[in-house]
Amino acid sequence: MLEAGYECCSTTDALRELLANIDQRIEEKDVAVAIGCMARTYTNMSGIGNGSPSGSNWNVENFVTVMKELAPSLDWDKVIECLDYAHFFVYDAQGLDIIVRAWKNSPKGGESFPANKFFGKWRNLKGQLSALYQMANASADVLSLVACSERKVIELDDFANSGPHVRTQAVQLYNEQLNSLDLFECVLDLSETAVVDDVKVFMEMMVNKCPELVFLGFIQAKAVKTVYQKDILGRLLLIYLNGNASSPLVLKKLWLVNPDFLDKSMLEMYGSDATSLSRILDITHELKLLSRMLDIQPFFFSIDLAALASRREFLNLEKWLQEKIAEHKDLFIHTCLRFLTQKLAAEVSRQEANMAPSTVPLSPEVIGVFLKVLSDSPISPQNAELLKEVQAVSLKTYPKLMNIRGTSDNVSTGAGEISFKPDVEEEANSYYERIYSGSMSIDQMVERLKMFSQSKNAREQDIFACMIHNLFDEYHFFPKYPDKELSITSVLFGALVQHHLVSFVPLGIALRCVLDAIRNPIGSKMFNFGVQALSQFQSRLPEWPQYCVHLLQIPQLQQANPELVRLVSSSLQQAQLQQGSDTLPQDIPGQPSFPPLSRMDGQLSTPPALAATAAAASLPVDHSAFTAIHVPEISSSDDDTPYETPAESIQDKILFIINNIARNNLKEKTTELIKLLDKTAYQWFSNYLVVKRVSLEPNYHELYLLVMDTVNSSMLYQNVLRETYANIQILLNSEKTVTSSSERSLLKNLGSWLGGLTLARNKPIRHKNIAFKDLLLEGFDSNRLIVVIPFVCKVLEQCTKSVVFKPPNPWLMAILKLLVELYQFAELKLNLRFEIEVLCKGLSLELGDIEPTSIMKSGRNKDQMNKNSLMEAFGRTATGAQLNMTGKSPDPNALLQASALEAGTGAGLDEQMVLPNIAPYLVFNPQIILYSTQPAAKRWVLQAITQSIREIIEPVVERSVAIAAVSTRELVAKDFAVESDENKMRNAAHLMGQNLAGSLAMVTCKEPLRLSMATNLRAIFMANGLTDTLAEQAVLITVSDNLDLVCAVIEKVAMEKVTDEIDDLLMNAYASRKKHREQAPGQPYFDMDIFAMTRYPSSLPEPLRAKPSGLQPAQLRVYEDFARIPRAVPQAGMQTLESERTPKMSRPEAAFSYGYNAGAGGPMSVNAGYDTAAVAAATATPIQQQQQQATAHQILERFTQYLAELEKLASHANVSSFAALPPMHDIRMIIRQVPMLALSSFDKVEAARAFAQKVVSVLYKSETQLAREMYVVVLERLCEVSPNVGTLVTYWLTHVDDERKYNVPVTVALIKAGLINLAEQDQELGFLIGSGRTSAIEFTAVLIHTCIFDEHIATPQDFFNSLEALSGLRGKVPESVLGLMGDIRDAAQQAGQDAVPNEEGGAHDQLQYLFAEWVRLYQHPSTTDKAQKAFLTQLSQQTVLNSEDMSSLFFRVCVEMSIDRVVKYKQIPGQTPGAAYQLIDAFSKLVVGLIKLPVESASTSSGSNAIRVSQFSKVLSVIVLVLAQHHEQNRRQFNQRPFLRLFTCLLSDLHSSEQQLQSVYLPVLTALSNTFHTLQPSYFPGFTFAWLQLVSHRLFMPKLLLTENQKGWPAFQRLLICLFQFLVPFLRDVELRDTTRMLYRGTLRILLVLLHDFPEFLCDYHFSFCDVIPSSCIQLRNLILSAFPRNMRLPDPFTPNLKVDLLPEIQQPPRILSDYVSPLMAGNFKQEIDQFLETHDAGDSNSSTPKEAFLVGLVKQLELGSSSQQQYQSEASSKYNVPKMNALVFYVGVTGATRSIPVHQGAPMKVYQYLLDKLDPEGRYVFLSAIANQLRYPNSHTHYFSCVLLYLFAESDQELVKEQITRVLLERLIVNRPHPWGLLITFIELIKNPRYNFWNHAFTRCATDIERLFESVSRSINQI
Repeated sequence: MLEAGYECCSTTDALRELLANIDQRIEEKDVAVAIGCMARTYTNMSGIGNGSPSGSNWNVENFVTVMKELAPSLDWDKVIECLDYAHFFVYDAQGLDIIVRAWKNSPKGGESFPANKFFGKWRNLKGQLSALYQMANASADVLSLVACSERKVIELDDFANSGPHVRTQAVQLYNEQLNSLDLFECVLDLSETAVVDDVKVFMEMMVNKCPELVFLGFIQAKAVKTVYQKDILGRLLLIYLNGNASSPLVLKKLWLVNPDFLDKSMLEMYGSDATSLSRILDITHELKLLSRMLDIQPFFFSIDLAALASRREFLNLEKWLQEKIAEHKDLFIHTCLRFLTQKLAAEVSRQEANMAPSTVPLSPEVIGVFLKVLSDSPISPQNAELLKEVQAVSLKTYPKLMNIRGTSDNVSTGAGEISFKPDVEEEANSYYERIYSGSMSIDQMVERLKMFSQSKNAREQDIFACMIHNLFDEYHFFPKYPDKELSITSVLFGALVQHHLVSFVPLGIALRCVLDAIRNPIGSKMFNFGVQALSQFQSRLPEWPQYCVHLLQIPQLQQANPELVRLVSSSLQQAQLQQGSDTLPQDIPGQPSFPPLSRMDGQLSTPPALAATAAAASLPVDHSAFTAIHVPEISSSDDDTPYETPAESIQDKILFIINNIARNNLKEKTTELIKLLDKTAYQWFSNYLVVKRVSLEPNYHELYLLVMDTVNSSMLYQNVLRETYANIQILLNSEKTVTSSSERSLLKNLGSWLGGLTLARNKPIRHKNIAFKDLLLEGFDSNRLIVVIPFVCKVLEQCTKSVVFKPPNPWLMAILKLLVELYQFAELKLNLRFEIEVLCKGLSLELGDIEPTSIMKSGRNKDQMNKNSLMEAFGRTATGAQLNMTGKSPDPNALLQASALEAGTGAGLDEQMVLPNIAPYLVFNPQIILYSTQPAAKRWVLQAITQSIREIIEPVVERSVAIAAVSTRELVAKDFAVESDENKMRNAAHLMGQNLAGSLAMVTCKEPLRLSMATNLRAIFMANGLTDTLAEQAVLITVSDNLDLVCAVIEKVAMEKVTDEIDDLLMNAYASRKKHREQAPGQPYFDMDIFAMTRYPSSLPEPLRAKPSGLQPAQLRVYEDFARIPRAVPQAGMQTLESERTPKMSRPEAAFSYGYNAGAGGPMSVNAGYDTAAVAAATATPIQQQQQQATAHQILERFTQYLAELEKLASHANVSSFAALPPMHDIRMIIRQVPMLALSSFDKVEAARAFAQKVVSVLYKSETQLAREMYVVVLERLCEVSPNVGTLVTYWLTHVDDERKYNVPVTVALIKAGLINLAEQDQELGFLIGSGRTSAIEFTAVLIHTCIFDEHIATPQDFFNSLEALSGLRGKVPESVLGLMGDIRDAAQQAGQDAVPNEEGGAHDQLQYLFAEWVRLYQHPSTTDKAQKAFLTQLSQQTVLNSEDMSSLFFRVCVEMSIDRVVKYKQIPGQTPGAAYQLIDAFSKLVVGLIKLPVESASTSSGSNAIRVSQFSKVLSVIVLVLAQHHEQNRRQFNQRPFLRLFTCLLSDLHSSEQQLQSVYLPVLTALSNTFHTLQPSYFPGFTFAWLQLVSHRLFMPKLLLTENQKGWPAFQRLLICLFQFLVPFLRDVELRDTTRMLYRGTLRILLVLLHDFPEFLCDYHFSFCDVIPSSCIQLRNLILSAFPRNMRLPDPFTPNLKVDLLPEIQQPPRILSDYVSPLMAGNFKQEIDQFLETHDAGDSNSSTPKEAFLVGLVKQLELGSSSQQQYQSEASSKYNVPKMNALVFYVGVTGATRSIPVHQGAPMKVYQYLLDKLDPEGRYVFLSAIANQLRYPNSHTHYFSCVLLYLFAESDQELVKEQITRVLLERLIVNRPHPWGLLITFIELIKNPRYNFWNHAFTRCATDIERLFESVSRSINQI
């Protein structure tokens, strides 16, 4: 069939004919192979491709029909089974379709396709999997896997009792192809075969198609068989447990088939994230499994679940706890107490770090239920003690539990709140006020407290708790109370104890307060307080015998009140008799000891049992979700104002004003408001405005801002701003805002108001008030972005109204970048994304153009909460209060050795990372006043530093331990391969691993820790209200003092962790050695795993090769040396390096010397290598000192040997230079070893520095060239070891003041090597010469001569400072200096002379050299104006500039070099863009410098000026020639930038030298103007944009226009005319190209500048400009005609009944500087005009014929001739000479206005009327436009031509003429402003004066659009 092709199946006959040749019987397997072949090759015969070319295919129906005829007995089920042959494969759905069609046409076609045949065991696994893949994707119409499967994944009966949504889902899933458990089992079986990779693809397809069925199918399969299956199960389980649309269905089925798996999964989910408990409760409630889950152990989970269920009212917690306690007794009670302990610890830690909770927090009510049930239950003594501690901490954490005995019917809310509601606080304080004022007695107060304590009302309980809490909090202020109030307080204090109003912890606090008070001196306030309080509860003293003992030990009490002492003694005896022992009642925790009560940081110090409570109370706690917002305070100057609420009548009036205020009555209402609103009411008004108005009425924000502007009170502004911040803070932190859209709307309104109040007015929002980036990050961390993002966006939207805070403002862009990152990576909801998009659109930014930050992307992790037990957490805090105030740095080694310190696990660390308690070791510098004035600041420091450690420690320790452990394992395993003692191996591994891990951790963490500590300290200081300056000082000093301590902590943790890691890695190695020693004692041991390596041990050299006897002592010493490495060496080295850097900033004498004669003593023998060892030894043990010194000594000795060998080899070498040495010469080999020797040292930088000192010492003693070059190469190699060494060596060689370095050959060698910087050396030598040092003078002269004339490695400009200092020497000048100066002078003169003779040859090179010398001088870092002037003076005296031709050639060479540098320059990454233009800048400076030089040959100053201007003009001519050459050669590729830069530099340099060039400045500008006229765009179009920028340059255009007597005006007018003439051809096009549009826009901007700053210029030359501007450029022409003199104030043209002819300005003629007569001079035309005007006015009747002849020929005169006026042919297709027409109209009108000829009569009107009648429409338009061009500002011309135009309109009897007049006026008015004043008054007069009957003309209504246009214009004018 394959050979016959598709055609064999096209008909049954063809197929029968083909099969007739087959003799054998057709069997099932034959048919199966044929069908499989068809399925595989339906695309083409190879089975590969996209289809057959002819579109034909197999006709499987014909094939089946023939098979039924030829083999009627075929078993078609077996046919399907026989598809399991070698080459069967189904490529896609069409292949499967062929198989299904074959089945449907078979005798069994009525039955469903037997897909189950593919579920069995097949030999062709790939074919089976391919068929199953296609079946799983097939539609139900083709086949049904569900119908063929015996077992389904889900059955509809499973969900009969579920909700309608679940049942609908079940119906949909039931009919899915994947609802076949047989299919899943088959696929899982295939996953254990060779096709496992294909199975993975199949599984991913199934997961993507129907994850619910895949999950449930895998769950119900026989067993989990592969890791991949486990991964899919875990992934999907997490999805469904966390919740999605299918979770109810999936979890319901999971509960039915495998409930234990569901239980286990939820427990694991809870174990990994305790906050998932809420989701677990949702699941159990939905599946009705709560009772089952509450019986699960461990109890901890069930207790947490029960607590949450009770909050949701799913469970009666009290009853459940009682049942469980009855069932499980003390075991359950102990778990409950542990549960409460951890919950409280988590809450305290959360409050400390101000982070999101790590567990589901408990409400105070739930804690109260627990404590109540536990208190009422019988418990063991151990649990009783723990219960007391839990009660104590609960009380401090939740003060509302102060009275835990009562339970309320109406439960109070406010989980986690420490403060009380304002009304509760107010009422509690009111009771104290009443008792102090005497309106309430103490007995009444006690009764009221009793009532509150036993009340069932939540509010009354809160009042009781608040009163007790406030009383205790006030204790440390009692000494400041007046005597009367303190006496009342003492009685009340004692009454609380007497009447059992306090118990447990409050009772203990009260008793200790009294005890502490009595310990004060007799007669003091506090002593009296204590005695009075004690006397109140003396009857209860027998209950506390130990307390009595402490009272009896106070001598003051015995002296002052012996009666009370006797009472105490009797109470003690009575208690002992009653109890028979010294045991104490259990109502006071910690009763056995009462230590003295001391003050610490203003807090009470309690006994050990209360330490946790006291510590918790002393910590600042912030429950806010957002800490990035802080409410500002009113400025101190306004604090004295007593704020109060105004009277109700005043309030009503103010509210009435605010209700009725609007824009139209703003001024009136605001005046009333100011009268009513007193300063004392600002706070009330601010609150009302923000809360009642602003937050609810966003549409009136602008109005309220106007009100504040009108009131204009900074104090009111501050109050409103403060109220805004306060309400924003409340809404941001409110839980209701998260769930309520109305609350979020209020917040958004306040955000918009805040932005309008600040940003829109260009006022900043301070970082300390709102840190927007931190706010967004906190919102992300706490899942409250739904609150934060809309608020931030609303604030930033106001930036559109700001000038300062618009993009690209860095502050704004930083916030936007974070918003974009949240947009891209935070999976925001659609509404939040929309907010960000709207913000970007409002700011005119594209979201995609903003580069996001990488804060989220880089893995910003939320800080996990500290999960220590409660008592550990508080104990650690209490210990942390004992802070070091010595001001000295802590000893890190003491910290490392402190093994007895308490440890607590850090946040985010595993259990092995134990942090020592750093509190006792923290250093607080006494210089920082903050730590003495605010003791709480020390706790802030502890908190911030602990936070920094937690942030850094985990990644640092993990990385360091991983690297160290792997390295140690590899090296130890190799070295101990034959060592049988596992203890030796373990010790060696520990020593090496600890050292490596500690060192790695130390170097990795230091800088990140420094930054993190500074950031965290700064944040916590600012959050607690510190000023920027105070906080910054404290941060810097504290970080510096404690950085080494914190690094030591991390180092210690790394060293401890790596030990366990190494033991895990080497566990098998230890075990094998121990086993060998036990089984074969005394026998050698070989680690075969190591010996099996191919390179080991034969490749090792003999000293390193292992011996059968084990590790040798020398080899073992390598590991033992790790214990001897002093940890303080790096620090000492660092300090040494720091000390070496300081001389650069101080005197040179303080620097280290070269190190000559090291070890010989004297000032030059300082050896830092030994210094370092000494510093290190100061902090090390004696053994460490010996080892360290020995190591440094050995390395230094070896280097000394190298130097000796080098010196010996150099003396015997027969070569003169180092370059001549062979590549493998011994000298080169030894030099290569030097850096390796330095790198082998413990501290490579110190070693290299010590080596460098020795090399410098021998270098300056070298006498041969080879030796000098050899030592210089050694220095170069040492400098490569570390950049610090290179910097230090360069400093030594350049700046150290030592006369032994005055060695010219050595210095030259160092300069060649780059080890001496010529610029720095030049400065240093100049300084020494200036100080008069003779040796330095001699050395400098010889050095300069050698470098310039002998070695040719420098030029005189490189030694500018030195030469200047030498030239300034006075007295006896050394011969060497004189010789040097002479040689330099001769060389310069020779260079000038050499440039003259041969222009073609050396002259060009010489001129280039001169320019290069100038450039080098100009770019020299220490160049001065004096040096440049000297160079230019010398240059001007040479022949180069004295010859006309040579000077032109010189300037040409300079210009060409400068331009070529730019054209050929290629930008190098990292180089400044201006590098290409350095030559241009230098040339500009050269030209201006030459102009500034005085001309000696000129006899007069005018002659000198002329020469200077001539020279400048010559330079400009050269530039023009070079530009023309480039423009002609490059054409379209012409680069205008270098020439633009050149002209710009000339303008800039001329401006900077304006004072020196005052006499020639105008001629120079004129020369530049002439040059720009030569370069006009019409001649050089490629230079157009640069030309436009130059003529409008701020240093050219204003300078030219501001010249005295407007001398520069004609020049600039000429340039503007050039610009307009160039634009004319382009502006005629209807569609402008982008380049033309840009050019036109630039022209408009120039005109706008002129209109604003130089309007007189446009006024005076308006005629010239209008001549060249095309008629289509209406707005451009309007710009020019709108100009009016700055000293004139235009009358409003829209003033009703404006009498224009009465205006004083209307009689004044304007100044006209344009030449409007020249166009009339040709052909005696002007004479004819003058003659006509004179004769007509004279009334000469005899001259009528000439007059008529003039008018008849007038039109002909105005038309363009064929030859005479060809220059105007460019004016499009116009047949009229427009300039001549403009000149005629203007000349005639000016004549009429000057002669005061009435408008309606005389020769001018005769000419105008004649032209109006005789001209065709085109000519008439040009004529009327010429008149309209004179309608400008108020002057006589404007008035005259306005009257002419109106008269022509009125007197004309042609409708067409009137329409054309209207068209000319209207087209100038409908464009954008500005509109000329005269144009406006003319048109207003035309349409409003009934004389002209304007609206009755037909052309105003000729079309709908025209009529609408006129109506719009009329409406606008009438409204205005």
